[in-house]
Amino acid sequence: MPHGFERIVAHPERPAHSAEQPGDTHLASLRLDGWHDVTVRVLHPFTWDAKFRGFRIDELAISPARPRTLVSGAYSVADAAVLNVDDARGTHTAFDFPEGDRHDGVLYRTIGHSPEVDERYQDAAGWCTVAGVDADGRPVALATALDRSDCVLLDLLVDDHGLTVQTRLPWQSFRPAELPATDALPGLLVRHGLGDHESAEGWLRTLLAATVPSRASTAPPPLIADTWGFGTDIDPERVTAFFDVAADLGVEVVTVDKGWEDHVGDWNAQSGYAGGVAGIAALAHDRGMKLGLWVGAGNAAPDSAVATAHPDWLATWRGRPQMVSHRNHSLCLGHEPARDHVLACLDRLVRDGVDWLLHDFETISRCDADHHTHDPGAGEAAGVTGWYSVLSALREAHPDLLIENCWNGGKPLDLQMIAHHDTTIGDDWCRSQENRLAALGLGVYLPSSWTSKYMGDEPHLPLRAQLAPYLVGGPWILMGDLPGWSESQLAEMTRAIAIYRDWRPASMDARAVPPVLSGSAAGVWGSAAGVTGVALTPGPDGAQLATFTVTEAGVGHLVRWHPELAASGADFDTVWIVRDEWSGSERVATHAELAAGIPLDTASADGLALSVRPA
Repeated sequence: MPHGFERIVAHPERPAHSAEQPGDTHLASLRLDGWHDVTVRVLHPFTWDAKFRGFRIDELAISPARPRTLVSGAYSVADAAVLNVDDARGTHTAFDFPEGDRHDGVLYRTIGHSPEVDERYQDAAGWCTVAGVDADGRPVALATALDRSDCVLLDLLVDDHGLTVQTRLPWQSFRPAELPATDALPGLLVRHGLGDHESAEGWLRTLLAATVPSRASTAPPPLIADTWGFGTDIDPERVTAFFDVAADLGVEVVTVDKGWEDHVGDWNAQSGYAGGVAGIAALAHDRGMKLGLWVGAGNAAPDSAVATAHPDWLATWRGRPQMVSHRNHSLCLGHEPARDHVLACLDRLVRDGVDWLLHDFETISRCDADHHTHDPGAGEAAGVTGWYSVLSALREAHPDLLIENCWNGGKPLDLQMIAHHDTTIGDDWCRSQENRLAALGLGVYLPSSWTSKYMGDEPHLPLRAQLAPYLVGGPWILMGDLPGWSESQLAEMTRAIAIYRDWRPASMDARAVPPVLSGSAAGVWGSAAGVTGVALTPGPDGAQLATFTVTEAGVGHLVRWHPELAASGADFDTVWIVRDEWSGSERVATHAELAAGIPLDTASADGLALSVRPA
């Protein structure tokens, strides 16, 4: 395996199973003797079931009395909530979906609450780092990564003699009539050795960067404008006006979000769009932009042609069709006719001129229908295989197509998802500070050029304060009311876009990191005394960009930014240029001055953008 990782061979064990005592399917296992004082760092993907802590990283202790189990997959918060309830009560609760007329489907949790740090089961990305001490007293580390998007449980179990790592598939979503071949089951990649969490995070960064498709790793992240600032309240006139302003701003991809379609599942444009999707594509292409299009590829509206003609294609769970995002059903992509329909629709859209495919909602469903072409006890696994086969076929037929993962906020996160996408959503709030935190969480593992940053309008903020976090990394996606922006706002946006373009080549090999700040009440993740920030890791010559938001609470406080100097190899005699990216003004600074910290302008609530580079 590449980059020092090895695949732990699965030896699936068919569980004894009864109504009173359901059994999970155990897959791979790794034993690390002598490990103790063990902790795990868990990255929580964004989900509306836990909307206030998306992409937060928690470091959790593991002990004989406190085992930890990481729950990955598309419904990880809801699944972990069920498992924690069962863990506390000794019950055996099935996974389910919420019901009710007021349920719009973006929430999947039916019982319990989103996991808290003291609970065993934690929703997690499909990778983690573990650190501890071995029997000789040396620091040791482990990195793990899953290669599939099923619901997989990763157990971390410590006893008096060491650490056991094992994967299993829960009975609630995996009860096949016959066990599939080993290569059709989720695989576990591991690397372990001397080191700490930071060492293991570096191992993961190398693995994940090598997994990103080559187009996404060689082309700078684009500037995108997306109509979601209007929600679904769009029509041909509004879309045309949006395209006009986007073109004037130099946008490279313009995306028509939900609201263009006549019915989810059929993927035809509403009748008002002359020429259908091909006509929308011509509007973009004639203005020098590529066309992005939103689709909920795995869904179908109840009154759609596909759902009414083929109700047997819908994913059913526990006897009823799933009601999920925006009160749509799911199509079962583990069922061959439904999968073929989805691929044909997507292929048609690309042939009509779509250059950038933004897919959202639920493409991986759970299904136990006994009339489908999959094993009814392994419908989710079949859905995973089906969805990625659709994307693979689409890529093969259209090698220039770019694909963005949205999936209701950015799920799932694992090697398979990364390998099939050119970027993933970084946050579903479309707000600056939530985007900053998401960029920092994902930036521990992924290049800053591979995490989309959605920007809605935030009129309560000073404009530069809103813009500052978006200048670092990308793709940057403008989701505001572009035609309604004032001349002064458009002028400020033009300058911000120029900064973004200047620095986006550097973001290809950089990560989003918290800048080092000092001052009163210095905090974590690039914050101090009412000032928050995000930075790019330095380039080979030491050049680096950092942006800051000065809140009302930060006005008048002394806060200094300490650029990273060691990585560049610069010495004490190096002379640096400090640049205000907004104004373009520059000044010379010595190594000692940078080490002491650059004082930030906190005279008013505002957004700052500073860079340093060797003279």
